[in-house]
Amino acid sequence: MKKSDITKQKILQAAEQAFAEKGLYGARVDGISELAGVNKRMIYAYFGNKKELYMAVLDMVYGRIAEREQAVLSQDADCVELIKKYIDSSFFYLYENQTFVKIVLWENLNEAKYLKESVGKQTKTASFDVLRSVMRKGVEQGVFRDDIDEDELIISTQMMSYSYFSNIYTMTYMMDKDFFCEDEMKKRCAHITDMILRYIMK
Repeated sequence: MKKSDITKQKILQAAEQAFAEKGLYGARVDGISELAGVNKRMIYAYFGNKKELYMAVLDMVYGRIAEREQAVLSQDADCVELIKKYIDSSFFYLYENQTFVKIVLWENLNEAKYLKESVGKQTKTASFDVLRSVMRKGVEQGVFRDDIDEDELIISTQMMSYSYFSNIYTMTYMMDKDFFCEDEMKKRCAHITDMILRYIMK
């Protein structure tokens, strides 16, 4: 990997962390450059300004999760197993990538203003299309119901995993349970998987 590519990667990693913690408006280029261990001028040289850096981070984080989703759904397995793997992968991905959860929270506060300018929609739509193809294959094979609302299924698989992590601090406090614990996360994942399969299977 070229030195310039390494520098860009350091900047993006630092920016992802900064934007996750403080959002676009709260994060500072000085702080990002310090965290990345690079001169501030390098950020402007590679990305132009803070907004463009934020856009690059959005593209990166959405591309990363979409790539993983597509890889899971493209495995050589039966349709039911693919749905199980998809939900399981979603939970573990968010468990291991808290910055993504926070960045999406910030973007929702900003009413998806910057997502509308990024390629995030295209990358996620591509993974949604793969999920749709799995569902349709399951219908053709007589495994899944033929009256499933695909849009509702997509929303459920996305929101039921994401909301666990977006509300993890408040629910941990209110219910006096450590939802950061991996065992609790696995328990929730199993519960959601059971709900989804009960909805889609004949």
